[in-house]
Amino acid sequence: MAYEALYTRGRPKTLSQLVGQEHISNALAKAVSSDRLSHAYLLVGTRGTGKTSTARLLSKAMNCDRVHEAQLSGRMLNKKEIPCNKCDSCLNFDSSPDNVEFDAASNRSVEDVTRLLSTAYLAPLRARVKTFIIDEVHMLSFEAVNSILKLIEEPPPNVAFFLATTEINKVPMTIRSRCQVLNFRLIPQQTIAPYLLRLARRLNVNLHEDASKKIARLAEGSMRDALTYLDQCYAMADKEITLENVNETLGLISDESLDEIIAAVTAKDRAACGRAVTKAFQSGLAANAIAESLITRLRDIEFDGLDSRKNFAELDRIIDAVRKATGEMYGSGIPDIILEMTLMKLAAPAQTFDAAPPPAQAAAPTENLDAGRKILYDVTNFFSDKEGESSTTAFLLDKAVVTGFAGDVLTVSFKTETWAGVFKGNLPAIEQATAQVAGRAIKIVVNVDSSLPPSFLGKMAEPARSNLAGAMQVFQASDAAKIND
Repeated sequence: MAYEALYTRGRPKTLSQLVGQEHISNALAKAVSSDRLSHAYLLVGTRGTGKTSTARLLSKAMNCDRVHEAQLSGRMLNKKEIPCNKCDSCLNFDSSPDNVEFDAASNRSVEDVTRLLSTAYLAPLRARVKTFIIDEVHMLSFEAVNSILKLIEEPPPNVAFFLATTEINKVPMTIRSRCQVLNFRLIPQQTIAPYLLRLARRLNVNLHEDASKKIARLAEGSMRDALTYLDQCYAMADKEITLENVNETLGLISDESLDEIIAAVTAKDRAACGRAVTKAFQSGLAANAIAESLITRLRDIEFDGLDSRKNFAELDRIIDAVRKATGEMYGSGIPDIILEMTLMKLAAPAQTFDAAPPPAQAAAPTENLDAGRKILYDVTNFFSDKEGESSTTAFLLDKAVVTGFAGDVLTVSFKTETWAGVFKGNLPAIEQATAQVAGRAIKIVVNVDSSLPPSFLGKMAEPARSNLAGAMQVFQASDAAKIND
């Protein structure tokens, strides 16, 4: 095939073409001009930021004839001259046996590395410096790393190493400390978009500005990803790439569809929201892709309106809800429903509530003398079982008469002040026992009433109590024992 992918055609040919990494290109240009290049470099950064391209440029510059002549004469070099790409060394760089490129991701064993580096101690065949470019060096095994450690620590003359990695934390400190580290940054969208426009002009393609911004945003700081997206759109378009072409080619939801959802949610129109969400799903996109696009669109709306001093509280609320829903979608079997219900809840109109009615007055607790007598009877038995038949407390409780029990308040009465005083002296222990028997705290109130009937009547249930009281009244007896007489 004669066609060459854009990300290979778009590779920088000189340090001046290294886009978005000016801090590295400037430093390396000075090092090349003063002939102070190191024998080992560790290039660190995310994918597609120019690590391998920079390693190739430095490898070329170390063997470039014109760069060498400028170093000998002491002339400062411009970034456009590094390398020259015109001398025999530069033109034959790709086929040179002295330039070795190695992928550690697929050749990570110690045998692979030993075989690669077996020629390091041999003099270069054509070039001044033999260069080794090892990509994804963090993928090497522990033994393989140790095999190159000695070479980097004490390198043979005329040998240089370029180690590239996306995960510096996995590179041993013994390697890092022996290399000059070049940190590659994510390339800003504001840098990628203009570069894509310039590249499109060279291709005689009319790339719309909004389309270039969309591609730059999708690239997430990777120039290689941006060129791949542009290449895909270039293959499908006909001399013009619009935002619609980008959305259709890359399978993205359009901003118009996202704006319809946002407008329906902010207008609290659930019907319109339902139609807009259904339309978005008809595009064939997954729920998480729609949610992520919606969050990005909301972010763009807020940033575009920063100078207008608008209140973005509602947009912030939508972002938070959709972001939370996005986390719930992963691992769920119903991501579509999660997104739909989240948006429908956001579009629900604000509910109005009537003033809460005044709290109803709590009904006064009703008297339940039989329940109170049952508790007093159980407490009496508690002390009888605890202290024996001669229990003073049980005898004292036997003299008490339940005259009221409402809620958690038990009222007991005595015929004399003497018995009431003795009862009050034992009240803490009796209340504690009452709580244990009843299963809840019971407050006991003590009264004195000389007109009370005998205490044993108070402990009897109806109708036996009424029958015995009537008999006592007929026979004018104050004690039930006298009735038998």
